[in-house]
Amino acid sequence: MPVVIDRLVAFGQAAVASLPSSVAGPTIAHGWASVDLDRAVEELGEALGLPSGRFAVVPDSRLLGARCRVAGAVLPDGSSLAVLEPTTEGRLAATLARVGEGPAAVWLAAASGRWPGAASTEREGLFSTQHEGPFGVERLIRGGPVHGPHCLLVGPPGTIRA
Repeated sequence: MPVVIDRLVAFGQAAVASLPSSVAGPTIAHGWASVDLDRAVEELGEALGLPSGRFAVVPDSRLLGARCRVAGAVLPDGSSLAVLEPTTEGRLAATLARVGEGPAAVWLAAASGRWPGAASTEREGLFSTQHEGPFGVERLIRGGPVHGPHCLLVGPPGTIRA
């Protein structure tokens, strides 16, 4: 197993270890922070045996202040790899300044497919407001330092109503 995967898996396990099981479900994606998106995509693709074309341009993560490219379902657990580059002086920039390039974020499905109620969880300070992100609507799980690790909860898909 490549060192990159080992680092991502260890980071993800440590990042979610302290989260309540009632909040977070399965891992959707792991995020790798870089100051140069194109270089990181090339290097990570090579390390994982993926063509650079496998990384798709997806919506930014406003909550992290990051531009993103994603290679879907490429990690051993079936999760995706998101490569992140700062677009603001936000959380991802703080991560890079403090710990450098490498694993920085984990996106998790909402536990039992349930999206936390906005009023109660925002009032308690556990979650940020929701914004569109690379994997759909996301909310930052608060409680850690601004430089990370960053855990984001991805909401369930919307329902089409007649």
